[in-house]
Parts: sequence; structure tokens; C-alpha cells
Amino acid sequence: MKDIKILAVDDIEANRVSLQYLIQEYLENVELVLASSGEEALKITYKEEIDIIILDVQMPGLDGFDTAKYLKSNPRTQNIPIIFLTAAFKKEEFQQKGFQIGAIDYLTKPIENHQFINKLNLYIEVIIKNKQLEAVNDNLYKALQKEIELKEQVQKQQLELIEQSKMAALGEMIGNIAHQWRQPLSLITTCASGVKLNLQLGIDDKNEILSSMQKIMNTSQDLSETIDNFRDLSCKEKLSKFNLTEIINKSIKAKEHLISENNINIITNLDDTIELTNLPNSLVQALVNLIHNSKDALEKSDLEKYIFIDSYTNKDNLIEIIVTDNAGGIKTEHINKVFEPYFTTKHQAHGIGLGLNITYKVINDSMYGKIKINNTKFTYQDNEYEGAQVKITLPFKI
Repeated sequence: MKDIKILAVDDIEANRVSLQYLIQEYLENVELVLASSGEEALKITYKEEIDIIILDVQMPGLDGFDTAKYLKSNPRTQNIPIIFLTAAFKKEEFQQKGFQIGAIDYLTKPIENHQFINKLNLYIEVIIKNKQLEAVNDNLYKALQKEIELKEQVQKQQLELIEQSKMAALGEMIGNIAHQWRQPLSLITTCASGVKLNLQLGIDDKNEILSSMQKIMNTSQDLSETIDNFRDLSCKEKLSKFNLTEIINKSIKAKEHLISENNINIITNLDDTIELTNLPNSLVQALVNLIHNSKDALEKSDLEKYIFIDSYTNKDNLIEIIVTDNAGGIKTEHINKVFEPYFTTKHQAHGIGLGLNITYKVINDSMYGKIKINNTKFTYQDNEYEGAQVKITLPFKI
């Protein structure tokens, strides 16, 4: 395959033969196309991909200047380099006219063969380099488009996976919710029936009535929080950039009343500079569940009650959030089950074991992070404590 295609236009056959000899003798990888008039040249350029045109000025019919004007007015041919070659129009005014039309060179006959070939070689080299550059640019553009498409596809798949994981978790929970809610609903029914029966029998035991009503309220609140968990898990949340410390403080504030009522001290050690792109509302939900879980465990403790929350960037350039309490820890036989759905060590009226399972699914499936739990011993203000420690690891961006 020839690298360059040259069109030589001259109405005199001897001139065409001379050009043909020079080009074929001194140039390699060049295909030469001949035309005897401006009209024929235009037809050829419309059909074939021409790289250079050598154009005689003085021709009957459509002369070289007019032919060049037609070529430059057509988007298909306007960028083809034109070299005027003439014996008649040697004056400087004609050379100026040729350059104004758009020619790259204006040569007069008789031509000096080596000079002509050297110039032609130079133009050919430039054209070849331009073609190579265009090919590189085209490849780069295609590669960039492919990378953009791949990135968009990955982002789309990530969002789809987030939604699929949420829907899978939601479907799993809904499938068992009727059965799992029977126990707390049964407690509510039993308490309400007891109050009604006492009133019907005229038994006015205020303490028993108040105790039953408190049980109903506590159980209803737990069921309400479970409904909120379902709602949050099913809502479609968009990725956004947020400050981690603000989200942690928001999570603490959401449980502020329970923390205060139970005399729990929240101790934070946070890196206020951490900014990440993820699901802020999902993280609030996860942290609220962890704080609530620690609160429930601390209710049994007679010691000073603490929940410690730390955030920092680890050596792998990942974000870590540590939530630790001093509630005594989790029994060894239970610690590997705490993230399973419906597993709970609480009384049946105080939850159905979905909080930590939802937290696990939010962190692992939706936020592309990891969550682990273990027992730990630590010292705070010269006192030794033991409790559960939850470590959340998150990427800076998903």
C-alpha cells in the first residue's frame, strides 16, 4: 500500500510525462494520479483521497487558480496542499495570488529537478507525520472514550449493586418480619388485655397499669425504630461528599436523649479533616445502630458508662471508625453471631436482632467497607475496663 497519493494536473501531456518520470524515479511509496484539466482534477478529488496536488496554472477551461478556488471551497478537499507549477505566470503578483488562494508553494518552469524533488520530499514527510499524529490522536480519543464508557459502566454497576444489596436485605427481612414481630406484638397485646381486664373487673392497681403501659411504650418504640430501619434501607441514596466528623456528631445527637437518660459519657477522638465520598445517611444509620447497641449493653453496668468513638486514616490510606464501650464485652459463643439477622441476646420486648445485621449490610454491601467486632480490654483515667469494640473501615471514595 502506498503512503502518499499525488495528483498532477497539466493540460500538456509532455509535462505530465515529465512529472511522472521524476516522481516515479526519485520518490518511493508514492502513487501518482494524472489529470489533463481542472474539471478532471475536481472529479478525481471527489472520488479519491488525494494527499498533494501539483497544479498547472495556465489551462483551457477551468484554469489552475479557479480549480484551486473550487478545491478550497469544498470541505472535503479544502485541506489538500496545492503546489502551483507554471511556465507562463512568473510575475510576483501571480505568485502572491497563488498563496492567497491557499497554495503551499508556487514554482515556475523550467524546474530544477533536485530542488523540486527535495521540496516534494519535505512536504511528503510533513504529510506523513501529520497522518501519524492524526492516527495517534484518533487512538487516544478512542481510548479516552472507552475509558469514559468503562468508568460510567463501573459507576452504574456500583450503584446497581448498592440497590441490589439493599433490596436483597430488605426482601430477606420482610420475608421473616411477620414471624419475628409476633413476640413483641404478643407482649403488647398481653399488657393491653391485662389493663382492660383489670378495668372491667374494677381492679384499680395503678402501679400495674403504669408498668404495663411502660412495657407497651418501650416495645412500640423498638418496633418503630425497626420500621425506620426498613425505610432507610429501602430509600435510594445518592453518593455525596461529606465530612466524617459532622456525620459522627449527627449520629451521636440522634441518640442524645437515650445517652443522657442512661448517664452515658461519649468520648470522641476525631480527625476533623477527613472528607469522603460515600452514603452519608447510610453511615448515620449504621453508627446510630452501634450507639444504640452499646447503650443497651451499658444498661446492665454498675460502672461509670462510656462509649468511645475514634476516627483516623490508617497506614493503608483507608478511613477507620472505632466504636468502643465498657459494657463488659460479648460472650465468646455469641461474638461470631452478632451480625446475623434476628440474632439477639436482649429480652424479646427490646428488639428482634436486626440493628447490627442492617449495620453490617450497610457497611459491607452498600458502602464498600468492612466491619468487625471483638472484645477488648483498655485503660481510661487509670481504670481498667472491658467491652466490645467495633471497627469500620471505609474507602475515601466509591
